[in-house]
Amino acid sequence: MIEPFEDIPVRQDMQAVAFYNVENLFDLKNNKHKHDSDFLPGSIKKWTQKRYHNKLRKIGYAISNIGRRETGKHPALVGLAEVENASVLKDLITSKHLKNCNYNYIHFESKDERGIDVALLYDTKTFKVTHSEAFVIVLTEPDGSTDYTRDVLLVSGILDNENVHVIVNHWSSRREGQKETDYKRLASSKKVSDIIETLKNKNEDAKILVLGDFNDTPQNLSLKRLVDDYGLYNPMETLRSFTRGTVKHRRQWFVFDQILVSINFFKSSNNEFEFFKANIFDEAFLKLFKGPYKGSPYRTYAGPKYTGGYSDHFPVYIILKK
Repeated sequence: MIEPFEDIPVRQDMQAVAFYNVENLFDLKNNKHKHDSDFLPGSIKKWTQKRYHNKLRKIGYAISNIGRRETGKHPALVGLAEVENASVLKDLITSKHLKNCNYNYIHFESKDERGIDVALLYDTKTFKVTHSEAFVIVLTEPDGSTDYTRDVLLVSGILDNENVHVIVNHWSSRREGQKETDYKRLASSKKVSDIIETLKNKNEDAKILVLGDFNDTPQNLSLKRLVDDYGLYNPMETLRSFTRGTVKHRRQWFVFDQILVSINFFKSSNNEFEFFKANIFDEAFLKLFKGPYKGSPYRTYAGPKYTGGYSDHFPVYIILKK
């Protein structure tokens, strides 16, 4: 049973921007072009209608409350990773806790072999989309073969009368080893660099948000060079500790999920958004409450075993204030 979140007065001068890796949000249909066979009713994971809708309800509840303590409302923008297609996004925004949030979504099908994509949810009363585009990442494996990872998504629009560009990412994992896969994340970083350069060539003072699951920490070259070369600030650098992060691997915390902001979000001016704060949304209901992994993200599956949780990542968010 999910407990109601506390009721806090709405702050019209604040907006939350979030990112959430929702961990394998697949529908129940078999798609021969995707590796979705684990997420079917007859699979080893027994991915049923009941489990699917339970996940939608829980993910929706989490999203609806990100940043609520500061703003009194749901986030204006939510970048997502690990969504299978537009169908699951439609089901998500019409689920119990999001159906009254006025969300729509931007999504493009990618060539990722797992069949998972990035997307952006946006409150249609707060954000008006003016442009959206997906950028394909083509990787060359050591043996010369071609590989694809998730696209980088650019969505430009007007957030409360202010032009903002949002770049959503889900970079390649470290599954085969960090050093062995560094080149993949550096390729995605280069693509983000190209997008930022294009935006700045059109408007030197473009306000840019770069969010995603980078599968790298703020200290890694792939992210440091974005910060150093393109006038970005990474507020997530200070959030990791021995007891806190966005994802846990072998009992160690990492901050792979991050939101970077262009430094013009620190300019003082009337009626323009400024960066106010950043945080990990690691509320108690998103954590395992007992056992050897107590405090870790309460995920949907532990291997093939269904546990009924949310995701193996905690969301992150920033607060923008006028």
